[in-house]
Amino acid sequence: MSGASGTNFNIKSDLVASNTATVAKSVGCTDDPDSPATLECLRATPLELLRDVSVTLSRKLRPPFGELSFYPSYDGDYIPGRPSVLLRKGSFVKGIPIIGSWVANDGAWYAPPNLKDDASVLTTFQTFVLGLSKSSLQRILEFFPLSDFECLPRPDEEATAQYYRAAQINRDMWFTCPVIDFTWQYTRYGNSNVRLYSMNQTKYEPILKYMNVPQWRVCHLSDIPYMLNEDVAAGGDNSRAQRELSAMLSGSAAAFAHTGNPSSSKGHLFKDWPIAYPDRSKQTLAKEQPDGMNVYIIGGSEGNGLAHIASGGRSDGLGERENALVWEKLFDRCSFINPIQDGIGV
Repeated sequence: MSGASGTNFNIKSDLVASNTATVAKSVGCTDDPDSPATLECLRATPLELLRDVSVTLSRKLRPPFGELSFYPSYDGDYIPGRPSVLLRKGSFVKGIPIIGSWVANDGAWYAPPNLKDDASVLTTFQTFVLGLSKSSLQRILEFFPLSDFECLPRPDEEATAQYYRAAQINRDMWFTCPVIDFTWQYTRYGNSNVRLYSMNQTKYEPILKYMNVPQWRVCHLSDIPYMLNEDVAAGGDNSRAQRELSAMLSGSAAAFAHTGNPSSSKGHLFKDWPIAYPDRSKQTLAKEQPDGMNVYIIGGSEGNGLAHIASGGRSDGLGERENALVWEKLFDRCSFINPIQDGIGV
């Protein structure tokens, strides 16, 4: 889900400070932005006004939703270091069971549907990631060749293969690779009770068609109604099958919170959901990237169940779920994305 440490892009840049100064000026706080007087002025400003000005600015700078206009910044004090560095030092609270996840099209809304060329693909994330070198940008394109996505456009959509390419890059950079990195580093420091799932189903499909964005498919936030076992209003797909899947994911989450095992009871939940990284040998844990992982696949045409994949393009069993994950080339792509966190600013 959103929130892995690897998504806090540009943590050492002055972007947040500049945006905050703009908000201060917009509400009449015109002293030096770094002065105590400006801080006092902002504290005296009505919350509703600060909210409205901040949200308006965020959406202007980072359409459509305004993400990453404001976020924690590294200052050597309250945040003592870059998240990626602290993570690799083991500087975090340990011993907490974790479920990490992503959804199939997490990056769908970060790209316009009619992308035509490589340069347009790069602009979809350069708005958020400011420090990547030209060589890194070229390598990203090489890790996501256009030919991998030419099978995805549908006749009833305006979305191009370049769109799906951009969406996948954004998904892996924002969500999938940071989740894998966080959970792997957490495992390396002795926290073995980590589970992973990939969400391949959504209740939002009728709404997305109404919004004329069917290409979003299983978009970001699609797993939330299932996790909370709730229907989706305004025309969502709340069929019996969807409610059944909701009951199973929410039940497994509740079992995990209660016992540390999402398959721990005889209740209505997923069965045989193992830990993500079963190989805990000293040799394996010494590596910066995992060699293999267990991912529980939820929903979609392959059905619910475990997929185990290994680096090098291999999959154990070569079932439909494994083949789908092998197609995503997660080990190759994340082995490049995660180590360039200095350029991403994490």
